[in-house]
Amino acid sequence: MNATCSPRVIDLAVSKKFHPLFIAPRPVQTAVPISARNVKPSPRILLLSVPVPRRISTKLQPGQKSKLYAIKPASVSSSTTYSRLEKLAVSKSLHPNFVPNLPSQRPITRAALTAVPSPRIEELSSPHPRRLMKNTFEPFKVNPSAQHAVASDRIVELAKPKKYQL
Repeated sequence: MNATCSPRVIDLAVSKKFHPLFIAPRPVQTAVPISARNVKPSPRILLLSVPVPRRISTKLQPGQKSKLYAIKPASVSSSTTYSRLEKLAVSKSLHPNFVPNLPSQRPITRAALTAVPSPRIEELSSPHPRRLMKNTFEPFKVNPSAQHAVASDRIVELAKPKKYQL
């Protein structure tokens, strides 16, 4: 079966070329040279690789703030409570319309067992009747009147490929 292609189809079949300024990503360097594998570190490198020991002390350095707050003896001795603090200490109550979680298995009410749907509910519950589609649908069939159509100058201009200046 031989088919002749239009110049436009042949032009579209050519693969897209890379931009002249495109730089491909460099491969990851995984090969370590033998000279780098046999190198012995200098004493300075060995010294820098050892972590510096830190002294943990409870004494504060000059200018350092304490993270602990001392309890003042006056606050311990005064055991008076304020009404405002007591009011703030009370936990919030639940909303009057709050309904706790219901158990997953619960008895079905008699009203639900004897319910009869209205005609409108039955109409809405049935699926929409669908028209039967023809099984002979051909997506690539061209209408005979469309085969004799002539493209306007603007359509011909838009069908040409764009010319890019690089």
